[in-house]
Amino acid sequence: MRPLLLLLALTASCAACAADPVPAATDPIEGRWTGTIAPPQGGTAEFGLEFFRTKRGNLAFRMNFPDALTFAAPFMIPVETAGDGNYAITPAFAVKLHRDGDNLSGTFGAAQLPLALHRGGAWTPRPPAPAYPAAPKPRWSFPLGAGTWAPPVVADGVVYVGTSAGQFHAVDAADGRGLWTWCGENPIDGRAVVSGDSVYVVDAKTNLIALNRTDGSPRWTAALHDAQPAGKPVAANPTFNHRAAFPLVVDGVIYCGSSDGGLYALDAASGAKLWRHDAKAPIFSGIGRHGADMLTFGTMDGSVVLLDRRTQKETFRAQTAGGVVTVPLVVGDKVIAGSRDYVLYGFNLADGSVAWRFSYWFSWIESTPVLRDGLIYVGASDYSRVSAIDPATGRAKWQTPVHGMNWGTPLVTDDAVFTGTAAQNIPGTVIAHTGGILALDRATGAVKWHLRATPAPENGFGGYAGSLALADDQIIAAGFDGQLIALPTR
Repeated sequence: MRPLLLLLALTASCAACAADPVPAATDPIEGRWTGTIAPPQGGTAEFGLEFFRTKRGNLAFRMNFPDALTFAAPFMIPVETAGDGNYAITPAFAVKLHRDGDNLSGTFGAAQLPLALHRGGAWTPRPPAPAYPAAPKPRWSFPLGAGTWAPPVVADGVVYVGTSAGQFHAVDAADGRGLWTWCGENPIDGRAVVSGDSVYVVDAKTNLIALNRTDGSPRWTAALHDAQPAGKPVAANPTFNHRAAFPLVVDGVIYCGSSDGGLYALDAASGAKLWRHDAKAPIFSGIGRHGADMLTFGTMDGSVVLLDRRTQKETFRAQTAGGVVTVPLVVGDKVIAGSRDYVLYGFNLADGSVAWRFSYWFSWIESTPVLRDGLIYVGASDYSRVSAIDPATGRAKWQTPVHGMNWGTPLVTDDAVFTGTAAQNIPGTVIAHTGGILALDRATGAVKWHLRATPAPENGFGGYAGSLALADDQIIAAGFDGQLIALPTR
């Protein structure tokens, strides 16, 4: 998720309220420009800008950026003129431009990606929607009672999943039969964790709750702090925070991040607080594990952190320019993490320096990567692709458009990669998304089949926000439509 295109779309919608045309002086930058933009991983991509006057006489622009699924999209953000051929579009895009005759150069975004444009030229139009083989039919469906942002978890043949209405369900993975339901007071937007005879969940007010796996009866509740619910991802909330930290259980201790900037350790049997580490910024990521004792997590100030759970000392901290809601993954001598600054990073574990960057253009990265046989697999938001990437070099083996925001971790099997996608139906949104589930060939990234989800309601979301789960030969998915479904993997 990211607010940029929605924010800009809302500014565009205000153009309808503009007054009658106002005479304005012609600026030499007006008209169409075509060329390239260069990402940090190398190469170039097609990029175009077209500058025009709004009804109020302001200088605005259209952008054509096929790699970012943006085609002749209008943005009613004023273009600032600084004289001597210099222009800026701030703060949303952080663009700096210099015109020299029929050439336009500059940088785009916080990463200062180089632009090289010339006057005129043809733009690549939006391609037609692809036709994919149909997905297999669901084997069963279970009504959750409400939509969900949370991913399902499977343990010992039972599916566990929470909902936005506070229900938490245990469902038989074999036939979709409901086993028990616990009803809480707050939304459950994060992944559950199963350990021993308990299942642990965190609600939207940062209450950590332990339930009996047999019947769903509560064992204990621990309020990590006096938190407010995470914000909904709508126009009124510029931070788009609808993420929930999820816990990790190791050796009878449960570790969980919180929106107060604390990483808490609690006794898994009783819920008693053992210690709190001050991470200095809200934690909306899950907690990962590296080796026996290292905990990995990200923070909303852009930090990527490794913490020794025995000493409570940080052994690694690297910085990005956006919030980190993914779980950092340690692969060899690299720490891999995606950020809301639109970049997937490979940091050197030894000193926190950047080994490589992979640009997702202007798309937040909220998908936690997963490692399988020497490659990491990771999704994206508006970038709407699943990528297979070499963790040593940051080079992509393949990238496949999946036509929706895939915030979850790809589900990787021996020969396939499965991903769920989400769509938003918010008036004025620039990029069109499709919610659904796709199966990709693991070797090539080719689409094997595509299940289209129920369309998103107005001002809402459709499809699947969370990761998919595997139960023997079935994919388990929990949707915004309030249905838990099982699909055969073949």
